[in-house]
Amino acid sequence: MTYRRHRARLAVATLTVAVSWGAAWSTAAEAGCLRRVYNRSAYVLVASRDGGPPVTLLPGRSVPLRLERPGRLSLSAYCAVPGSGSRPVAEASFDYEAVLDRCFMRFGERHLRPEFGGGFLGRQGTAPFTVNNPAQGDVVLGPFTADCPVLSRGG
Repeated sequence: MTYRRHRARLAVATLTVAVSWGAAWSTAAEAGCLRRVYNRSAYVLVASRDGGPPVTLLPGRSVPLRLERPGRLSLSAYCAVPGSGSRPVAEASFDYEAVLDRCFMRFGERHLRPEFGGGFLGRQGTAPFTVNNPAQGDVVLGPFTADCPVLSRGG
């Protein structure tokens, strides 16, 4: 009897370990990254992930974004809060990669990308946006100047 109890306990312990490893593995496989979009300019920034609902960032603000799978981040900067007829003064779209806990924005030419990362030769600028800085996957709208129409105050 003790041999059978020992085998039964060993089987239960093995099954428990296998289930816990399986749960940990599936959680890690579905994991993504929490990254930030920063607005360090004097303009209003609108960000949209994968064509989803836009997020508006006023100057000096940031917002966390969860990158869970490969996708696209679209950014537009406006002189004021966007309304009907307002046009962006800067815009860009970046594809991002999100695999397990590794997230980054893809940009630049493909030459030497595996060795040095995207944009190594500097042939594709991202200004006024900075990507993958301060952390991989982060995006910053830095200070820049744009021609904004003068608002008429009437009266």
